[in-house]
Amino acid sequence: MIHHVVLFRFHDTASPLQVEDARRALLAMRGAVREIRGLTFGPNVGPTADEWPWVLIVAVDDVAAVERYLAHPVHVDTVAKYVTPIVAARFAVDAEAP
Repeated sequence: MIHHVVLFRFHDTASPLQVEDARRALLAMRGAVREIRGLTFGPNVGPTADEWPWVLIVAVDDVAAVERYLAHPVHVDTVAKYVTPIVAARFAVDAEAP
């Protein structure tokens, strides 16, 4: 199992509605992208919350599934339509989980 973890900082001008629309769209990928085994998105509750206030965690089977997920048209469209317009910065890592 691989956890694809993405930390986000949104523009100060991003409205609560835009963030909620992004949240709904990201969560909707779970039913639309076959590779996704688990998905969560929400506020960072840890000590880095000031720097990275939002967290997306996507669980997939293996590294090849990460690549398919990233290239999947639903993911590409979701990011382009809902995330890119409001994102100020992002940081992504992939970690193997037991």
